[in-house]
Amino acid sequence: MGLSMKIVAINASPKKGGALSTLLAETVRTAREQGADVDELRLADLDVGYCRFCMTCYKDTESPIGTCPQDDDMRWILPALREADGYILGTQVSSGHANAIMKTFIERCAYTAGSSKGKLLWLKGLPTTRFTDRRRFAVTLATAGTVPSWLRFLCDTATRQMRETAQLSFNARVVGTLYAGEQTFRGLIDSDIRKAGMLGERLVSAIKTS
Repeated sequence: MGLSMKIVAINASPKKGGALSTLLAETVRTAREQGADVDELRLADLDVGYCRFCMTCYKDTESPIGTCPQDDDMRWILPALREADGYILGTQVSSGHANAIMKTFIERCAYTAGSSKGKLLWLKGLPTTRFTDRRRFAVTLATAGTVPSWLRFLCDTATRQMRETAQLSFNARVVGTLYAGEQTFRGLIDSDIRKAGMLGERLVSAIKTS
């Protein structure tokens, strides 16, 4: 790994000052302190249209990035993702899942950063990464309004969705996750902020030693 470390931070929060944005900012801060160049993408401020299921990207199995007819910000986001060495993915939990903004982003990456060349037994057309030039790394952050951290197993499909996107779309191994629960009632606590900072350090460490 060279001296330059590029990380893309994907923030799916529609709130600029909420818990998720605060935690993600801490992860970004520590990653930068460790020498990483971090680009922050706040999806709510960008033009990322919902997937239209036209199947253009699905049918294009050979391009470095799958073809999409939509002319929106994914045209420059996808090349930035391909150039990155690591990713910070953050979303609120909505009904146990990633929020709508993150799910739209995930759908747009499935067969553009991913390809339909994947298969499992007799099943063909499953997404598999196009980013095969090198291994990348990722961390994930999820915040939930009601369900506490100790009940995470009941209400955290969001982390699994981000993990699958990191692995199948970006060829990234997830090296750390944070679930900060019960935000509506207790707000952020110091231990969650510390854990968010540790994620940034862990991500950079994984990139440096790869």
